[in-house]
Amino acid sequence: MAKLVNLQINQLPEVRIIGKAVYLEMAMKENPIPEFWEKCFEDGTFTRLEELKEYHIDSSYVGWMGDWGIDNGKFTYICGMLMKTEAPVPEGFICRDIPSSKVAIGWIQGLEKDVYPVSHEFTQKAMEEKGYRLDESASWCMELYNCPRFTTPMDNGEIILDYYIPCKTV
Repeated sequence: MAKLVNLQINQLPEVRIIGKAVYLEMAMKENPIPEFWEKCFEDGTFTRLEELKEYHIDSSYVGWMGDWGIDNGKFTYICGMLMKTEAPVPEGFICRDIPSSKVAIGWIQGLEKDVYPVSHEFTQKAMEEKGYRLDESASWCMELYNCPRFTTPMDNGEIILDYYIPCKTV
């Protein structure tokens, strides 16, 4: 069973998310995101992003969600990395520039299959208990796959997913 083991409120600097995107139905019946990650590993997406080392803000991979489409019922999911805003966008990649913003970062611990469904809910609830609320004007959230918290499972097989939500004071 997944649980929140840490919550931080930090200032995220200006960043550029660079990666490959998939456009998904908000009311999807099956989750194509794991297959999309596999495709990005197989097609060299991360190899190309790692070559931009001088622009990295963090060497962890991210899953960015945004562009919530109220009119079309879709959203954008980007498999990528956090870069400095002047980072070049390789051909075939997309980017989203994120202004400096206050973020709640929840560390969600559990078996990998258990952390994804609850990460947003657990992080949002904890930040609200600390006197913050979702900054709806930002309109994004992000999974950050920290090394080693996520990449090196504990003896019991659990990992920790870092989950980011833009927030502001209530």
